[in-house]
Amino acid sequence: ARGRAGAAVPAPAQADLVLLAEKSMTLGPVTSLSSLVSGDVHRVVVGAGAEVTVEQWHGGKLTQVGFHHAHMMVQSITIFKTFFLLSDAYDSLFFLVWRESDKSLTLLAKDYEPTQVFASGLISRGGAMSFVCHDERQNLKFLQYSPNDPAARGGNKLVCRADFHIGSQTTSLTSHWCQSSLLFNSCTMTSTLAALKQQDTLFGRLEDDNRFAVNYGTSDGSFASVVPLSEPTYWRLTALQSVMSNALESNAALSHRAWRLFRRSTRRSACKDNDRKKGVIDGDVVMKFADLPLAEQEDLASSIGSTVTLIMDNLLELSCAASVI
Repeated sequence: ARGRAGAAVPAPAQADLVLLAEKSMTLGPVTSLSSLVSGDVHRVVVGAGAEVTVEQWHGGKLTQVGFHHAHMMVQSITIFKTFFLLSDAYDSLFFLVWRESDKSLTLLAKDYEPTQVFASGLISRGGAMSFVCHDERQNLKFLQYSPNDPAARGGNKLVCRADFHIGSQTTSLTSHWCQSSLLFNSCTMTSTLAALKQQDTLFGRLEDDNRFAVNYGTSDGSFASVVPLSEPTYWRLTALQSVMSNALESNAALSHRAWRLFRRSTRRSACKDNDRKKGVIDGDVVMKFADLPLAEQEDLASSIGSTVTLIMDNLLELSCAASVI
């Protein structure tokens, strides 16, 4: 199979696009297109077959200035600054960097577990960033580039930090900025943000004020978000999820914990790593806390050494951060 990459510009005083040039990609069908900005130079990144090529507009045509060879087929390319998150249809994630000095794509790390990736995305909180991938077993896996971690094999392996079973299939993970509850219901967000910064000079500088989550729609019609949490909030909601799973009745006496466990793949001995990381809170469970009678809320809150007010504040922030609009 072959593909084509083309360059077009809007026609003057018209709503149509005028094709300037096209390039035949003999490497395979074009599966992804992205834009790379390095310095003042804008380039096009093309994923075709098992190749990633960096194309530059020069002399009225697209000229290849860099490339990287993946294993099987490029599924998607996510670019932030000069870093690339490349998902392979059969061999999980690759983390690369573009070096302007020698115009090369350099592999920094990859996930060595053979995984059929359906979608990939990025979540971040402050200066920490994680990569999210969705596989054929309807799992979400969260990985980090951590060269100083012993599990990173000298830095060339992406380290798995958490995993979660969503039980639905998706093909896209889209990042969005997490809004604070102080800004969520504001009709004039810009002026509200300016007023908050005048009252509190630290507002907007904390890690929780600089978070990016991912949202996705599934093939069965549902919509969900994955939000990064601070460590105190995470452990508080983890304890709440644990006591609620034990104290409240579940539908048909089914186990929430068993349903959310990572489903292993049997492809090419991928199940040899039996250590499930977990590390993700089930929002369907903890959000039920807001609908409980006050007496039950107080009993559950006291059992984890917290208060109803504090837990409700955490759930409000979580709900606002998960909202896309």
